[in-house]
Amino acid sequence: MFRRVDVIVRLLIVAALLTASVGHASTCDMLSYAIDDAETQLRRATRPADLDDARSYARRAKSALEDASLAAMDCECVQAYSEFDAAATDARRARDAADADELIYELKRTIRSYNDGIDALQMCAAE
Repeated sequence: MFRRVDVIVRLLIVAALLTASVGHASTCDMLSYAIDDAETQLRRATRPADLDDARSYARRAKSALEDASLAAMDCECVQAYSEFDAAATDARRARDAADADELIYELKRTIRSYNDGIDALQMCAAE
C-alpha cells in the first residue's frame, strides 16, 4: 500500500530543503520525524484489532500529517504542504467514519495523498 521511501532518501530530502531554507530550519528539521510518524500510524490503522483501534490510529495519523504539512510549508515546499494537508483531512474523515468500509475508503485516500506529499518533497528537493 505504501511506496517505501528509505530513511536515507528522506534525510537527503530534508537536508536539501534545510539548505534551501536555512531561516526556517527549526521547524523544517521536524519534517522527517512527522513523515515517519504519519507512516507508522497509517500502517497501524490498516492493521487494527477493531474499528475503535483503527479510528485511534487515524486520529494519530491526522496529527502527524498536520505536523508534516506545517513543516513542509516552513521548508517552502507548497505542493507537499497541500498534499499533506489533504491527507490530514482524509485521515480526519477516516477517524470519523461510521463503519469499516468508509474507514477503509478514507484511509486509502489518505495514503494516496501521503504518497503524493512524498513525491512533492522529492520534487522540491530536486529544485
